[in-house]
Amino acid sequence: MILILGFQLGQAQTVSALFEEFRGEENATCVKVPWLPIRLLGLLADDDAGQVTKRISSIRVLELSDCSSEVKERMASKLQTLNMQDYEPLLVVKEDGSHVRMWGKMKKGAIKELLIGINDDSDAILCHIKGNLRMEDLNFSMKDNNITLPSGK
Repeated sequence: MILILGFQLGQAQTVSALFEEFRGEENATCVKVPWLPIRLLGLLADDDAGQVTKRISSIRVLELSDCSSEVKERMASKLQTLNMQDYEPLLVVKEDGSHVRMWGKMKKGAIKELLIGINDDSDAILCHIKGNLRMEDLNFSMKDNNITLPSGK
């Protein structure tokens, strides 16, 4: 039993390792947006969105929608074994083969890192947001099986 547990922990990956592994796949798109463009976008956004962007230091997105189904399945499998030791689950939505998962790395009541994984038959997306977010920045509700943000969008 201890050997199996040790093997599973050894196979677990970190968020950075997952990005590194998949960013080189054929048709994969990996983009990192540093704090300056995010802040500039915040100047153009409405009051609520502008306030949230002030608390974001970087956003990294890995998009595998144009990759083979084998790559997407491997990504979904890796998300299952991702080392989430320091993260708390914030949201899990499963519907008709689609999965949306959201985890947060918390420190002193703030979300220092937000990880969002989305996968279904046609999409596989991983988004990693760093900053100093508050739980109210993630205020959303489920309505008619859709996620609704406070702005109603």
